[in-house]
Amino acid sequence: MPPKPNLLSLVGIIIIGLALILGLYTTLGYLGWRSGQRLRAEQVVTEQTAEVARQTNFARDDIAQQNYRLALRRLAWVLAQEPGNETALALQAQAQAALNPNAAAMATPRPAPSATPPLSGTVTTDDLLAQQLLQLRKLVNDEEWPSAIEEIARFQRAHPSYERLETDRLLFDAYVNYGLSLLPGEQVELGLFYLRQAEKLGDLPTEASDQRLWAVLYLDGISFYRVNWDASLFYFRELCLAAPFFHDACAKLEEGLLAQANFYAAQQDWCPAEPLYQEAYRLNSSSDTANKLAQARTGCLSATATPPLSGTLPITGTLPITGTVPNTNTVPGPTP
Repeated sequence: MPPKPNLLSLVGIIIIGLALILGLYTTLGYLGWRSGQRLRAEQVVTEQTAEVARQTNFARDDIAQQNYRLALRRLAWVLAQEPGNETALALQAQAQAALNPNAAAMATPRPAPSATPPLSGTVTTDDLLAQQLLQLRKLVNDEEWPSAIEEIARFQRAHPSYERLETDRLLFDAYVNYGLSLLPGEQVELGLFYLRQAEKLGDLPTEASDQRLWAVLYLDGISFYRVNWDASLFYFRELCLAAPFFHDACAKLEEGLLAQANFYAAQQDWCPAEPLYQEAYRLNSSSDTANKLAQARTGCLSATATPPLSGTLPITGTLPITGTVPNTNTVPGPTP
């Protein structure tokens, strides 16, 4: 009779085989994860390079349209991403030179123009108004916007019909430039107010219209910030795409994405958390976000619906319940 195979040896072979298979799948999974990480990093670099090129081209267009301040803001963002970008550095120097075209001439100030006195030696009302108009022009040329706005408004109230077209133009320029100067700071709403005042006098230039739209998106996003993440993310997505340099639009977007994703992750609701982490990782490829993204992806893949029960037999042969309780207490009958 041939000897029986050793049961323990067979079990050992099976265990070793399973361990080899598990090790193979683990290795393949790790290699796949590493490949995914590398592809995501390459995607982030590609998207950032494309955005840098887009903002650089916008800055070039702004310079061509003499929107030098807007161009400088775009270029400052570009150089924060790529400090050695030669194209951005050249455009920055060009915009700065355009804002100060006569630096050498300004070193030797010329005497301020003065009104020529009339031959008769008397000063007329028109002469006084002309001198005041010169002062208003000087305030605008010197970019003293608050003073210019105040003085022009006072002049128009006192002399509403004197050179009205020119004073309206001066006031329009003061409103626009002062409003634009306020938008990058903390007084965004005040900046929008002055742009609305300017719009009453004429159509806003493209630069002002664009920045007003960005400011409105920013304020709308802030109004829902930490209150309604979905609504806040909507506005900051639009702003980060159109003007990533405007305030801290992209940083606010990243913070909102992580907060919303963390909320889902805390409930182990991994599938809605995964795209939020992915979007945040594209904005800032930090290791912490990468780890959270990997965890959400793994959790979403393993989250499967509970299968319905199968292979059960129906219960048959039951009697309906009538809702009555049988009386078990017997009463003895009469004695015959």
